[in-house]
Order: sequence, then C-alpha cells, then structure tokens
Amino acid sequence: MLVSEYQNFVAESDQFGDRSRPERLDISLYGLAGEVGSVVAAIKKRLLGKKESDWRLTNEEIEEELGDAFWYCFQLANIISDDRPVNILTYDIDHLRAEIGAENDRARRIEGVLTSERSQKFMEDTSDFPRDEAKIEVDSYQALAFLTARTAEETLVEVCLAVLWQLNAELLRQKLPDIERELNRTLPDRDMNDVLAEVIWHLSALASIYSISLSSIFKRNMDKVGARRRLARTPLFDEKFKKSEQLPRQFEIAFVTLGDDRARMYYNGKRLGDPLTDNSYENDGYRYHDVMHLANAAVLGWSPVLRKLLGKKRRSEPKIDEVEDGARAQIVEEAVIKAIHSEGLRLARLDQGEDAERARLFPNRNDISFRFLQLIRTFVSDLEARENLFWEWEEAIFVGHEIFHELRTEGQGTITIDMEQQSLKFRPEVCIDINGSVAAFGSAVVPFDASEDDLRALLTNIEKARAEFGDIDSLRVQIVRKLAILDALGLGEEGLGLHRALDVTPVDSHRISVRGAGAVERALRGRHIVRFRTTLSKSSSAIHCTALGMADPVE
Repeated sequence: MLVSEYQNFVAESDQFGDRSRPERLDISLYGLAGEVGSVVAAIKKRLLGKKESDWRLTNEEIEEELGDAFWYCFQLANIISDDRPVNILTYDIDHLRAEIGAENDRARRIEGVLTSERSQKFMEDTSDFPRDEAKIEVDSYQALAFLTARTAEETLVEVCLAVLWQLNAELLRQKLPDIERELNRTLPDRDMNDVLAEVIWHLSALASIYSISLSSIFKRNMDKVGARRRLARTPLFDEKFKKSEQLPRQFEIAFVTLGDDRARMYYNGKRLGDPLTDNSYENDGYRYHDVMHLANAAVLGWSPVLRKLLGKKRRSEPKIDEVEDGARAQIVEEAVIKAIHSEGLRLARLDQGEDAERARLFPNRNDISFRFLQLIRTFVSDLEARENLFWEWEEAIFVGHEIFHELRTEGQGTITIDMEQQSLKFRPEVCIDINGSVAAFGSAVVPFDASEDDLRALLTNIEKARAEFGDIDSLRVQIVRKLAILDALGLGEEGLGLHRALDVTPVDSHRISVRGAGAVERALRGRHIVRFRTTLSKSSSAIHCTALGMADPVE
C-alpha cells in the first residue's frame, strides 16, 4: 500500500475537519493518547498470559488497536503542519539517518549496538528512499525502520510500550500552560514532528515483532473506519414479499403509562403486545424498551419481535418464517436490546454515578464504540441482520435511546416510524381511538364574562406558548376542557396548582391529548385512563363542556 493512499483516506474520514485547529488538535492528541493505551492493554494480555499461550502470537485486537493509533498519527501530522502535512515516514527515515550517521558519542554507541554491518546496510538502503508519498510503500518503510531496532523479542516489546507512554506525555505537554511547562522539566520540549516520528517508529516496530505488515494494518483500519461511514442503506429484508408480510413503511405507535408503572403500546387504536414493567429492582424505565424494537425496524429494517406483534411474519416462505421471524430470532433481538441497555447504563454510571438511572443513555455517538458494535453483530451472525452496516446499528442505538429518554421523561408519547427515511420522531401528545370503559365523568362551565387574565392564569407554560390559544374563544375552549377533565378526576376543587399541572393539547378539531403531572398524573394512571372525550356547547352566557375518561384496565 502506498502511504499516499492511507494519508488521503485519513483526511477524507476525518469527521472533525470543520472544527477549529485547536479543537482538532485536542481531539487528535487525546485520541492518540487513548489509542496508545489501548495498544498497551491489548499487548499486555499477551505478555501476562504467556504461560497459557505464546506471547508472539498476534490477534485481531492488537492489529485493530495499532491501526487506530496510526490513524491518529496521520491525522495529527496533518494538523500540526497547518494543512501542509509532513511526510512523517520520510521524516523518520531522515531523522534515523542523521542520528546513525552523526560523528558523536551517541552515534558510536548506537553503532555498537546495531553493529557496523547493520548500520551500513540501513544507510545504503535508505539513501534513495523516495520523498514523494505517491511512491512510498508503507511496508518498505517498516522493513527499513526495523533495521534500527536496538533490542529484540520481548525486550523490544517492553521498550516500545514504555517509550510510547513517554512520547504520549511529550505530545500532551502541548496542553500545559506556560508556567507548568516551565516548572515541569522531566520531559523536554521538542518539535512535535520529531515526537510523532518516534511514535510511528515504535508502533511500526510492534507490528514487525508480531509479524503484521503495515499494509495489512492500514487496510483493516480503512475497513473499520469505512464501516461507520454513512453509505447506502441496507435493502429492506422484506422488500420482495407481499405487502401483507411487510412491515408497514410509515406508521405510528403510542405509548402510555398506566397504574403500577406499566407501559402499554397502541397501534391503530388497539393494544399492541402485553403491558410491561421494568422487571427490575430499580426504576430504570426498561418498560419503555419496546421503542428499541421500533428503532430496529425503522433503521435496520429488522425486528422479529415487532413483526410478530404486527402480524407480519413471512409465512409464504416457511424457512424464513421459522428462522428469521421465529422464536429464536425474537429472543436474539431481546438479548441485543438488553445488552445495549446494559452497556448504556454501565457508561452512564461511569460518567454520572448515582444519577445514572435517570440519565440519557448514549448521549453522544462516540459513546458507541466500534468494538461494542462488533459484539452486537456477533449476536445476529446467523440472521439477516448481519447484513446491516455498522453505521445503521449506531444510528438505531443512538436515535432509539434518544426517544427512550423522552418517553421516560414524559411518561407517554407517540412515535412516528418511517422505514423509507430510516427515521423515528417523537411527540409527547397521545390520542388513542379506543372504545374502553368509562372511568371518569365531569363537567364545567366558563362564563363569557370571565376575565381573560384569569383564564390565562390557568394555562401551563407549554399551553401559553401555543398560538392556537391567542384569541378569547379558543382560550375559553381550552380552559373549559381543563376544568371538565379536572372535575372528572375529582380534582376540580384542588386549586390553581393543579390547573397548571394539566396540559390539554388539541390534536384535531375533535380529539385532544391529555398530560398530567403530580396529582393529575397519579389520577390518570390510577384510573388507567388512556383517552378523554370532550363535548362542547354554548348557552347565551357561557361555554359548557363534558369530559368522559376512557380507561383500558390492566389485567
């Protein structure tokens, strides 16, 4: 592989290219520091486990971590040279030639270790090392640089790991304020290109010890990074099946919370699945985890669980029905979602401690590591979802947990799924056209001469922001509905505080969505109310409203 090929790839795959130079430098410095730590961790397992296996044996983890470190090295070379990147491989060869060819005690000491024959061979073989990245083979650099290794085998591994930590510290000196750089002289201040060249040499030496070519490392890294880039989506798995066996391309699912913190889903005015609790000692909101099935369907085009709930199993092909849509595939999907949730909680606890239970899981896409995505892919290795790209899995996890958090916050909501756009959208309003049992009945009257200021005082902050309540007629309708609903819940005499704890949102000219907080929320949930119907009428002096609360009891 030519160094120019990899260098161009790093530049193209740098997702922070639009940031300022200081921001990019920080990202690169910390990124390289972290990846050096990962290289050390991966090799440590081999060194400390040498009684069980040969420490010389490489594995995918070592190769992958070396690739990540090299990526940041090339990115850093681009940044520190003000977008006129130094050819860091040629730079290192020149540095080595100057060091070995010098007339001083250090050069003579190095020659004594290398032997004059190896020193001479290096100087001869590098005399015409190309200056143009388009002509440099990365494996040629690796072979030439390794000629200057002053130790070998396990000792060289330990030298590389120790020196890489030291070089990391030198690079991070860039972050110290002037006073600290002046007072902390344990490490010198050197040109960053000098330090970076040494980092490259020691990473390359580790690759040589483990008999991995740089071209192989770079190719694996390109495949890995490319796997998270947003390319064309995976075709929908049921595209060739008849419509009755396809997941609907656009649809809505409503979530409500009923008594005893049970969540229930509704589709087209009907129950979807069984009511769920957290099934946990902690109130971690897992009762809303079904939103992850919706995210899987929208982004991946895959959800055996949702396919069963919606009656969309592909029965026309018995083997597909058995393997892809059957019980085992459904169990796998549930296991995947639980593994993702557990990883999100683990990261949240590391970041927020005791507050993790209410935290937004996976608030940043970078929280979803590539290694974790690889693990998730192993769950579905024998199912059609193995064809989904890593970026699709990342998107499903990120967007799904974004809406999961909103559901936990609101306690209800309507999710709009668009499989063609690979999108999910959340709104807190819920209006379920269900013919349940009557659980509450109330009425209210608002006189026409009621003060507008007095009426507006009964609105929530959310309601005040809505344009539809700007005129007096719409304001009266809004307030009389609120009063009738509070009366139906037995809360009509509780005072101003409860009026501001009830939000009534018009969905259309006939339907409303009701949300409550505090006592209002407890009353709604306690009676298992999922919908209110209101009827309006006018007399000569007032507007009247009756409110009927429809319940869907939990068995």
